[in-house]
Amino acid sequence: MPDQPVLADLPDQRAVFRRAAVFLRGHRLALAAVVALNLTGAALAVGVTAAIGRVIDAAGGGRAGALALWSGALLVLVAAGGALAWSSRYWLVRVGEHALAGLRERAVSALGTAPLRFVEANRRGELLRRVTGEINGLGSFAGATLPDLVTGAAVLVFTVVMLAAYSWLLTVVMLVAFVPPAVLIVRRFKARAGVAYGAVAAAEATVAARFAESLPAQEQLRVNGAVPRWLARFGADNDRLLDTQAAQVRAELELNRLALLQAACVAVVLALSAWLVGRDLLSVGVAVVFVLATRDIFHRFEDLAASIGEAREAHVRLARVLDLIEASAPTGGADDGGDLPARGELTLSGVGFSYGGARPAVDGLSLTVAAGDRLVIAGRTGSGKSTVGKLMAGLYTPGTGAVRFAGHDLAAVDPARVRARVVLVPQDVLLVDGTLAENLAMLPVPPDRRRVEAALRELGLAGWVAALPDGLDTRVGTHGSRLSAGERQLVAIVRAALADPAVLILDEATAEVDHETAAMIEGALSAAAGDRTLIVIAHRAGTIARGRRLLSMPAGLVTVPGEGVSLRRPPWPGSE
Repeated sequence: MPDQPVLADLPDQRAVFRRAAVFLRGHRLALAAVVALNLTGAALAVGVTAAIGRVIDAAGGGRAGALALWSGALLVLVAAGGALAWSSRYWLVRVGEHALAGLRERAVSALGTAPLRFVEANRRGELLRRVTGEINGLGSFAGATLPDLVTGAAVLVFTVVMLAAYSWLLTVVMLVAFVPPAVLIVRRFKARAGVAYGAVAAAEATVAARFAESLPAQEQLRVNGAVPRWLARFGADNDRLLDTQAAQVRAELELNRLALLQAACVAVVLALSAWLVGRDLLSVGVAVVFVLATRDIFHRFEDLAASIGEAREAHVRLARVLDLIEASAPTGGADDGGDLPARGELTLSGVGFSYGGARPAVDGLSLTVAAGDRLVIAGRTGSGKSTVGKLMAGLYTPGTGAVRFAGHDLAAVDPARVRARVVLVPQDVLLVDGTLAENLAMLPVPPDRRRVEAALRELGLAGWVAALPDGLDTRVGTHGSRLSAGERQLVAIVRAALADPAVLILDEATAEVDHETAAMIEGALSAAAGDRTLIVIAHRAGTIARGRRLLSMPAGLVTVPGEGVSLRRPPWPGSE
């Protein structure tokens, strides 16, 4: 059975810019304007060098009028070029920031709507790194290196064109002496850097993931005395990162050879220029322009070559983010369109599911849960009961068979529409940092306060909320009041009631909960049940006895509580 993809440490770096082009939609006009500004600014920068040559020739020839004219032109070019350079850089950074904001939103959205198996199959620290660290790195590149890279490339091209107009001989000599060995040096660097930067990114992600995943486990690590062992594992990861960074530095040292090549080429240009000036084949001003422009070309080429490393790093970062977006796309068939019925039966037909091991977690399960039925799923730890609950909720896509609600295959329905009809309350309910009211309103269509208060009264939980320090305005989550596991379950049940699903699934709602809170949960469930289909994953005998039918895992057998089962508590309303 196919499993969700695991993100590769070294991403696919092919066609990255074509894959990323979609994030430039809506910015193309602004990008075209930025390119025009950049080209104009580069042309003016090259014009400054050309004007210097004219000023020198005018001064050497004693032409006062021409000297004044070219001196004024030089001042205008310097001022205009500086203004355009600032403007083009500013707008390039702005366009880049907007494009990255769209990329960040898309990455967060992709992770938020990714199949549950994708999230479970990949390390949380690695996912966090790709959504935050890689995009922040791209932001630094777009704000600092990219403007210099674009401007440098444009000035380089315009400078070569200007020099060719002055003296094609000197230009050809310069290019022949410099370009072939320079290209060879850069190609050798790229060959080594492609692997080196990818390895560094993977090692950094591993270190970040190891550290991020250790924070929630700090208490357990200390209780078990496992901190030294964890530090040893972190140290090994850190050593691997150090090795990859050393390999990256060795790759970058390849570029130092450009400095030696630059010095040799400048010497050649100087000697040839002096020879041409001595034979009146070249003016002093043009010779000065060549010397200045040649040094500028070499320096800009060296800067561009040095930026290749950062560009390669950004290339890898972009590929890692795109891999996350593409790999986290929901699987399944095309959406069949239309709204799902408000109520309907839930059917499993030959459902099989595997986590990738030799033995499937669920194998050929067929079951029909009628609308309004009460089903309890029971079994020992590892029997697959929670897996069945996630399959019923459409959170897992079956490897074989199908799960249908009212005849609609959940794998072929928009997940948002599935969530509106089938809601699963997990055993460990997480809360966001905010008020209780804000947590209860975390639904596709947030309810108003009056509706929340009405739901609390209907579920018999108004007293529980009133006993909290600030009622609905009590801050909960990381920086607020610490709600118990059972109280977090109550929050999830209220959310579910406000969503009004057709099927409500609860995974071990009363596990590890004190009897008083368990009674509150069961009372809220009784009130929330109504005409909904209620499926409870449980191990408590009292909870098992409350269902109309019992699905035993892993056998997949369905029995009726009461036939060989002692009912010690009253059943749920309507289950007689």
